[in-house]
Amino acid sequence: MDLLSYSLVDLIPFSRETYFRLFERYNIGLWPAPIIGLAMGLTALFTARRVEGRVLRAPFLLTAVCWVWVGWVFQIHWYAPLSWPGISFGIGFVLQGVLMAVVLGWRPLIGSPEGTDRDPGPGLWILIFALALQPLLGLVSGRPWYGLEVFGSAPAPTVLATLGLLLMIRHPLRWLLSIIPLVWCLISGATLWVLSVPTWPVMPLAAALYLSVVVWPWVSGRSRLE
Repeated sequence: MDLLSYSLVDLIPFSRETYFRLFERYNIGLWPAPIIGLAMGLTALFTARRVEGRVLRAPFLLTAVCWVWVGWVFQIHWYAPLSWPGISFGIGFVLQGVLMAVVLGWRPLIGSPEGTDRDPGPGLWILIFALALQPLLGLVSGRPWYGLEVFGSAPAPTVLATLGLLLMIRHPLRWLLSIIPLVWCLISGATLWVLSVPTWPVMPLAAALYLSVVVWPWVSGRSRLE
């Protein structure tokens, strides 16, 4: 098998209408799972704050559960029948959920230097965007409200919210927990680009914003030393 002979189109053997219809059937078929996921996201939002320099573990554990759900239910059982990489995507999502639960679930989390007790910094605004605004972008593409992608049950908002949460903490393994979400931003953007969905740049730009926030303190500190 010559893998180099494959193109992006070969990995996405369905139309934009089929892709949108997938989320409509998924949301209706598993109702009220999307509402439960969104409620978990709002709980994560209101518990994602700093108290005396520390961040609660609850929003990270809730998000870890959502990663496992999206991987097992959406990717493997709903997306994989449309596209064979869905199985690999599902395994990656479940792995990310387990990693988050193990790495972030057993010790106090220290807040990132970018935030304060009253304002957790850019991570909070990315989290708000993922929960409230990103699902509404689907309306721009002509999708019905019952086919929108929401946190906790769909990949993109769950991934973006995770990047926001990761920006709120200072942890030696934050880089490890960032790999799968950043890769998914590129996969999501490429998928929507192939399908000619006008909102395809959102996820790659979110990844670029995340990396700039993470790298900027290191770059600016090195410039001052020079």
